[in-house]
Amino acid sequence: MSEGMWPPERIGLTPGKRVLFLTKDLELIRKQLYEGLNLRMEDLSVDDLLDDINTDVMTPAWVCFDYDPATIAENAYAGLLHDGRRVFEPRALIDGGFEVIVSGHRKGTGSSRETAPQCERWSGIRIVIAASFAPIHERNNLNLGQLMGDHSILSRLQDGESIPLTEFTEKYDPVSRLILENGGILPFAKRMKEGEVSLPEFDTKERPMTMIEKLVSNKLLGGDKTRKFVKPGDAVLAQVDGGYSHEFTTAQVHTFLEEEYGNDYKIPNPSKFAVFEDHLLYATGVPRFGKFTDKIQTLRDMQNLFQEFTGVRDYSAKDGVSPGICHQVAREEFIDVGDFIQATDSHTCMGGASNALAYGVGSTEYANLIHNQFAFVKVPESIRFELTGELDPGCTAKDVILHILWRFAAESETLDRSMEFGGPGLASLSMDERATLCNMATECSAKTGICEADDITVDWLLSRREHMEEGDIRSRFVLPDEGAVYDGGIHEIDLSYKRGLH
Repeated sequence: MSEGMWPPERIGLTPGKRVLFLTKDLELIRKQLYEGLNLRMEDLSVDDLLDDINTDVMTPAWVCFDYDPATIAENAYAGLLHDGRRVFEPRALIDGGFEVIVSGHRKGTGSSRETAPQCERWSGIRIVIAASFAPIHERNNLNLGQLMGDHSILSRLQDGESIPLTEFTEKYDPVSRLILENGGILPFAKRMKEGEVSLPEFDTKERPMTMIEKLVSNKLLGGDKTRKFVKPGDAVLAQVDGGYSHEFTTAQVHTFLEEEYGNDYKIPNPSKFAVFEDHLLYATGVPRFGKFTDKIQTLRDMQNLFQEFTGVRDYSAKDGVSPGICHQVAREEFIDVGDFIQATDSHTCMGGASNALAYGVGSTEYANLIHNQFAFVKVPESIRFELTGELDPGCTAKDVILHILWRFAAESETLDRSMEFGGPGLASLSMDERATLCNMATECSAKTGICEADDITVDWLLSRREHMEEGDIRSRFVLPDEGAVYDGGIHEIDLSYKRGLH
């Protein structure tokens, strides 16, 4: 395989490069890393391989204090421990000469951190083999141009077969295929802008839509400009209105943009984007992070450089005090009704309280959207919660969402779906209580949470947006159509503790 043009039209193993099997027998991993042991898929079964490899195992939090993926790769799999010591010593994956890495089921569970696939990519891995992948981890791999396959494909590769690229990409939707076949989201966007890539046409007919479907349809990019309808599973590109990053991620965003577009790159509409200093503000006061003080300061300095360079909103700490948590301040100051917002924080979905579409993404995806103002969206299914009644004294919105988590999320009924909140009971909840519902959509493993807009939404925004008129806000309301289809069902939630939340 050639690095010059990735991925090539046919995929084969490179002579001299190796395959690393992440086995449940950790000593067997050590023998591959340090003793030159080479295994074949025929020597093992899928049951011999590690399942549920967590992103925190691949790149523990302290590894994320580095922003350069090449440096991050030096500590790939630093969280995999055996008898109290690391299985992967520094640079073990890099120096092993591996181009394929193999595990069992559900690769990349846990946190959505993009540093996990980065540690493999910058160690020389270009093919990731597993029986299944966690959805966000799979998306991050796609955005980095990492090919993913199953164990049968690996057997064929080890038998010397050259496999068409299409066998790695045909399982994805048409847009994801284009992203992967062009080497990842950034090279795809660049080639699309230069006219080298055309978006596929799709033909969803007129239909009643849920809130998330209407929000996506309002932002469609490319194709037939008169087309206004989408359905779950449709793969589209949508215009992004704004977003934000924080000091744990901004340095990577800046680095990726410089590498892809040069050190004179510019971003449009900086007033709807922001940087926040809130994640690492007190990290240097934590004893176990003391040895990373210089790296943490570098992340802060890189964020300041990015902010000065681009002119995005600046929410840096003043005299050691942060202006607030990113997803809270963003909804108060610049997320508006009908917006499509993406940010490098898993609780970005909190913005859905303002009748906006908002969810978190990785650094590579954010670098693309802040520069090119569009994002890939695979329209998710929806589940609706019809709220009735009023909260009893002592019962809060947190109790409501915990009830939903217990009753629905625990059974995976909210998994990767849009959680839609409406009904007469919504009027009894303040905007902060609605924000609590949407914020915890990520704890329900949902795609996002969205509340209907009403008079309370208008009053709250008018008190915070000097330039807005009531009519402007109401004209942007996104409400579900009568007859909209909810794959997760419509569920009545009685807000009364005595009658409903028990």
